[in-house]
Amino acid sequence: MTAQPHATSGSAIERPFTAVRAALPAVNMAAFDAELAQIARAPVVDLTMLDDFLTGWWCIAIRAAQDSQDWQRMHAEAEQIQFGHRSTGVPLAEVLARRGDQI
Repeated sequence: MTAQPHATSGSAIERPFTAVRAALPAVNMAAFDAELAQIARAPVVDLTMLDDFLTGWWCIAIRAAQDSQDWQRMHAEAEQIQFGHRSTGVPLAEVLARRGDQI
């Protein structure tokens, strides 16, 4: 038996920094740049932190590429919640209580 690579639902985003950044939605590029700059400013670059950074943003790029409209909708809803223009919804404890579960 051989290991097979995981499919990314048609999204073939390469993992180099430039490819990941180019694949990000415009709303995420400033955050990518700021986080990378913060890591790069360290006297000694922590390679584990750098790899975690790239992996995280690569996952975001893949997720956003799979359904860009859903990604944009998620950001719009998060902004509405952040500024108090939209209810955050039903608390998790209430949802679980309805199901008969407890936290």
